[in-house]
Amino acid sequence: MKLRALATVGLFGLATATAALPALAQNGPDAPAAPPMAPPAAAPMNGPDGAPGTMGPNGVPTYTTWQDQWNSGTYDKRHVILGTVADFKPFRLEVSRADGPTQTIDLKQGTTILPTGMTPMPNQRVAVVGYYSNGTFIANRVILHG
Repeated sequence: MKLRALATVGLFGLATATAALPALAQNGPDAPAAPPMAPPAAAPMNGPDGAPGTMGPNGVPTYTTWQDQWNSGTYDKRHVILGTVADFKPFRLEVSRADGPTQTIDLKQGTTILPTGMTPMPNQRVAVVGYYSNGTFIANRVILHG
């Protein structure tokens, strides 16, 4: 009698444990695999100030024109430097910032100056778009205004 009770409990336990196994284990190795889950939809990217836009490498905004919010001093201080041109030489731009200091920015091979064909002139408003690396601001784009 005790043996029959143990066998019944054993079969019940086996059925319970099998129900908890994944479908592949329940249906055997020849069962079709579950379809892969689709990746979540990408969220729309916004610029650093919340405006619609996109981000490029290193999280740098892909601005190519002067942004209206820059006129009021609203900008991403990690990726944009605003000011006026103090001096320009090949591969070097000095920007007088609104908060006082003049910052020297080294331009790398491939830095784009926009609008295309323009040269930074003293006292011209400028936005330098890029990122900091080891304390140095790396310019991806120089956007001139006016």
